[in-house]
Amino acid sequence: MTSIEVESFLETFQTLVMASLTPEGEAHASTAPYIRMDNNFYILISTVAQHGRNLLAAKKVSLLFAEDESQCVQPFARKRVTIEASVSELDRDDEAYSQVIDRFCAHFDPDLVASLSNMGDFHLFKLSPQCGSVVMGFGKAYRLNECMEVQTQIMGQHQKGHGNG
Repeated sequence: MTSIEVESFLETFQTLVMASLTPEGEAHASTAPYIRMDNNFYILISTVAQHGRNLLAAKKVSLLFAEDESQCVQPFARKRVTIEASVSELDRDDEAYSQVIDRFCAHFDPDLVASLSNMGDFHLFKLSPQCGSVVMGFGKAYRLNECMEVQTQIMGQHQKGHGNG
C-alpha cells in the first residue's frame, strides 16, 4: 500500500461522510461536499443543519470515505479511508476564504456555491487530518499520519469465539 494509492482512492469522491458530536455529546453522522487543498479538507455547510452546529461546538470530527457498495466485492473487507481531523472555521475576511470558495466554484455549480457562501448561516470549515487508517481488503489495513502518508501495517491476531463455552 502506498500513499499514492490512498490519494488516488480519495480523488474518486466529491462528498465525505463525517461523524461529529452534538453539544449534548450524542454521535451524529452526516455528509457534505468537500474540496481538498494543502492536505486539508474544506466543507461549506449551514449551521441550521445539526452538523454545522456540531462543528462550531466540538473541534474534532471523524471522516469516512468508503468504496461504493455497487463496486464492493466483499462487504466485510470494503475499501475505506478513515481520518481523524481537527476543525477550524475560516472567517470570511480571511485571505484563504476566497481561495477555497473559488476552488469550490471550480468543482461544483459556481452559482450555487456563490449563493450559499453569501448566506449568513453557511460557514466554511477546515478539517485538518491528525491521523487515520486505510483498509483495502482483508489483511490490508494501514495507519496514516497527518499528511495521509502510509506509516505501518495494522497487525493483529483474530480470536476464536467469544468465550461462550
